[in-house]
Amino acid sequence: MPDNLDHLEQFERTAADLAEAFAATDPAAAVPNCPGWTVADLALHVGAGQRWAASILLSGTAQQVPEVLRTTASWSDWYAGTSAALVAAIKAVDPDEPCWNFAPVGQYAGFWVRRRLHETVVHLVDARQARSPDVDPGIPPAIAADGVDEVFGVFLPRMLQRGFPAAVSTAVGVRAVDTGDEWTLTPTTPGQPPQIHRGQAQGAAVVSGTAQDLLLALWRRLPVDQLTVDGDPQAAAGLLSGKVTP
Repeated sequence: MPDNLDHLEQFERTAADLAEAFAATDPAAAVPNCPGWTVADLALHVGAGQRWAASILLSGTAQQVPEVLRTTASWSDWYAGTSAALVAAIKAVDPDEPCWNFAPVGQYAGFWVRRRLHETVVHLVDARQARSPDVDPGIPPAIAADGVDEVFGVFLPRMLQRGFPAAVSTAVGVRAVDTGDEWTLTPTTPGQPPQIHRGQAQGAAVVSGTAQDLLLALWRRLPVDQLTVDGDPQAAAGLLSGKVTP
């Protein structure tokens, strides 16, 4: 993963892009990637999540997702305000400070800027495609690759905790062809998530695609058949067809 990726800088840029997308799209428009949701629902979901993360950062403890009253301001302006509040909270807390998060990973404040960046990235794709279904999602490759790494390092153990173990019965490699990032997922003992080995993609099957395509497939925004599988397709199918993200 790129060591020099500034998650806060990228979050601020992505959050601004999402506010622009909300401003340019009918709030009543359907969101194809989120069946049953309108753009207003999407804004409410992401904005409430920004407020939730800010409250966790400032308290260091678990908090309830706020129940938001439907705002009389524009969804774009309201959402921009929630993102500004989150940025202020991120800057107010040292990333190494102990802080609750929802995953069985290190409980430190720095978790939240990365998590909210990738939450916002995926939902920016949703908002853009609600306006124009064929638009290029436009995720910068380095951010997409970091998002794939987050899925493997955060969401595989999180989904296991929620009763959805990753169906990795043999080693499977994953390769981002545009960034050169590679991972190998190796099964461990029952009840434990697969081990993640970074820097090499090897195993009974190797799944490859651009970092953006890998990320969107893992978040079920892109059909998995858009990825390339070399080796045993059944070995890859367990990972690709499983519920690896919420």
